[in-house]
Amino acid sequence: MEVPMNWWLTAVLLSGVSLVSACGGSDSEAEIEHFCAALEEVNRGSVDTTGLAELQGHALVAHTLLEQAPPSLVEDLTRIYETVNAWARAVSGDHPMRDTFEKLSAPELIGSEGRVTDFAAEHCGIDLGGPRWVEAERPNAEDLCPGWPRVGTPLTFNHFPNLPDIAGSNYFSQSFLISDASRMAGLKTLKGAFVVERGGKAVFRGQYPKTRYFAYHPNDMDLNNLKTLRDRELDPDPGSVNPFREVAPAGSENRYTATLVFGPPPADPEPNTSYVGVRKDGVTENPFLMNMLRMYHIDAGNGTGSGEVPLPALSIYDADGERVQHFEECEMFGPDIRVIRTERVYPSLPIIDHRPKNPPQWTTSSNFDAPSDTLANADVQYLATQYSERYGDLLVTRAKYLTAPDTRNGESPAAPDKQVRLYNLCTYNFWNGGATQCMLENQLSRDEGGFYTLIVSKRADRPTNLEETHASWLDWGPYMDGQLTYRYVYRENPYVAAIAAAAEGRPIADELRPYVPASVPCDRAIYEAGGWQACFEENGREVAPHL
Repeated sequence: MEVPMNWWLTAVLLSGVSLVSACGGSDSEAEIEHFCAALEEVNRGSVDTTGLAELQGHALVAHTLLEQAPPSLVEDLTRIYETVNAWARAVSGDHPMRDTFEKLSAPELIGSEGRVTDFAAEHCGIDLGGPRWVEAERPNAEDLCPGWPRVGTPLTFNHFPNLPDIAGSNYFSQSFLISDASRMAGLKTLKGAFVVERGGKAVFRGQYPKTRYFAYHPNDMDLNNLKTLRDRELDPDPGSVNPFREVAPAGSENRYTATLVFGPPPADPEPNTSYVGVRKDGVTENPFLMNMLRMYHIDAGNGTGSGEVPLPALSIYDADGERVQHFEECEMFGPDIRVIRTERVYPSLPIIDHRPKNPPQWTTSSNFDAPSDTLANADVQYLATQYSERYGDLLVTRAKYLTAPDTRNGESPAAPDKQVRLYNLCTYNFWNGGATQCMLENQLSRDEGGFYTLIVSKRADRPTNLEETHASWLDWGPYMDGQLTYRYVYRENPYVAAIAAAAEGRPIADELRPYVPASVPCDRAIYEAGGWQACFEENGREVAPHL
């Protein structure tokens, strides 16, 4: 069932018009058999997505199944298709990204994916064995920390469409509506956002957390990055020390003040300040702001936390400098505090990810090549590739190890002899969205030459010779395919910039090439017989000298 792309179908995908009306009804045996045959064909890679953007390809795959849907699945496959297609349209600039995120986060999408998953297991014999899906609303942290009403932790954030890092990374945020005082007089919040006067400011007073990295990330109404307030660049308060800039003496005060000004940047900007009154283009007025406080790899471990310090106090000021709202520092985590967790569980939807290639291809995009930054971390260089069981049991990745401070074992994030601040590795499945497993770089095993070998596979295919081959393992979960993603901090670091350049096909210095990850698909038996060398040779690729 080859499905070629043409101008007519392209127009349908970009317009958001559904070709199938939602309707219910019982399914005949012929309709069920027809759909199951179509699903098997799709999962063999029959849909031609050549020349399409990533999300357009996902939309086309979903639409192909929608065209073959039995009556009982029409409504659910329509929702799946229209949700992904809205995302594709947002990426192409034809639909607001903020509205699209609401659609992507709707609990009804879980139910639609779940019913398609159950149908495939019951009628098509395609059961990936994942967890039972649960349709639930998003958890709310507003009653715990009113100044930080939204929280993303490994317990709340690990589901579609977030693609989070769950190796101890935690995210806290609030939104601001920026408006003239005359129109918003007396309003303090509206639709979950703080109402602020244009020309006013938000001031955060906090303690430097015990974490590998943290920063304030303001994003404009198009979800584009504005100026980030980075950990090492935040000047400490008088009498305090910035532990991300220098090794902090025991018992030292480690406090800072950070400010968002809801106006345009002046010629001489203040330190520790991001000016958020205009959008990323530097010209257009910005009426909405989402501010996110990211903490990567808290020292306490891979769970929830805010770096062993309270969340910062927040004060909101009007354009005349009068404080109109204040929220004290807030403890969100602790033995006597209610644990916030999501009840949502997305299913193992048995629909192909159309992106895997053989040999694997790397991309440096963080946002499906969208014109919007889509809340991506401006300090991170992303690197990703996709894999599929159609090409092998394993994905084998090899590169030279970059040193980074091991803050969980007492090293300072300001340690001067390290090559990078951090990098981590996570596996994902597109339709599920959550991270299956993540690891920090210092969890990678290394051989005597300083290289690491990473194996991604299902648990049943995990090689037995990982220890003797100095290899590490990541689970790709109960899926047919998935994505391996690196996050490197900071993106302008010379090693990191070289890795990105090589992935994009640009020249780099020979001495930096060993740090560029190289991947091949492989079968478990081949790896167990000959290690990573056998896998690279089996793929018909000469083993590069730097490996």
